[in-house]
Amino acid sequence: MRLAEKVNAVTNFYTELNADLANLQAKSGLSCLSGCSNCCKSPNVGATILELLPFAYHLYQENKAELFYDELVNNSQTDVCMLYKPALTPLNNGGCSDYTYRAMICRLFGFSFRRNKENKPEMVTCKEIKTAYPLPYQELTQQAEAGMLVPQISYYHSKLSAIDYSLSQEQYPINKAIELALEMVLNHFYYTDSLETIEI
Repeated sequence: MRLAEKVNAVTNFYTELNADLANLQAKSGLSCLSGCSNCCKSPNVGATILELLPFAYHLYQENKAELFYDELVNNSQTDVCMLYKPALTPLNNGGCSDYTYRAMICRLFGFSFRRNKENKPEMVTCKEIKTAYPLPYQELTQQAEAGMLVPQISYYHSKLSAIDYSLSQEQYPINKAIELALEMVLNHFYYTDSLETIEI
């Protein structure tokens, strides 16, 4: 599969994922708290190269890939995602500077499920959502345990793996994953005469 085809495939995959998560939020009444970006500040966010290919290609299209790559290299000691921009005012907690191209975990966290040790569905979310929506959270958990179909992390990992197995297996710290995705895109077009067309 050519690079352009991989980027298109991941972009289409994200469209499906976003729709599934939006459907869950609409049914459950759960949502992120306005202005909250606590998960963005975590130093433990991981991603694969494949997840960040659309973002890397987007930067290349905007002629910003090399600039962003240099910024990553120069700030290699930073653990927090480089896409996170801190608060500019007391009323703004900051957030993702390129939300459309965020990694898969950034989409799944808060509104997806995994199986716990007892093989029961367990919602992967934050304490802020649990505290703000205790009843909807409890009801959704009970419905999932009763057999309601909910977004399962393992399902989406399998879907992503089907696009490119090798690029979807190894988890890197988020900034390293972006760096490697940028290297792949830059190296590809260094040896390519014309820009491949990607319909996004």
